[in-house]
Amino acid sequence: MGFLRSLMSVISTDGKTGTPFKLDKHTVYWKGKGVTELDAAHVAGYFKGCGYFKDDNSIDVQILSPTSSAEELRVNFIVNPQYVTSEIEDHFKSMVSSMHELFPGRKLSSTLVDPHFKEVKNLGYM
Repeated sequence: MGFLRSLMSVISTDGKTGTPFKLDKHTVYWKGKGVTELDAAHVAGYFKGCGYFKDDNSIDVQILSPTSSAEELRVNFIVNPQYVTSEIEDHFKSMVSSMHELFPGRKLSSTLVDPHFKEVKNLGYM
């Protein structure tokens, strides 16, 4: 896990991942028009509250506006592609679907990405 954390630190300095927001051992990278540090804080708090961000692990996610519109927010879950199953996909979809109360009026989508932020699977809009 140390290697992955080091890799994420290197990636976060290249400008592609966004600005890191830290909560315990976890990082929410945020970037794009209309995406703020407060959005990252809301996402981090939500994931901590629902048990996705646990004290005994280190998980990173990215939130971004994939277009020039601030009305859309995408949550990228950083995963190991070899462990992705339909049950895992459904779990991520459910978490993002439940986030609508945090971002009223915004379209939410979710994507699974590898540690290099390459798309593994687009889970679509929730």
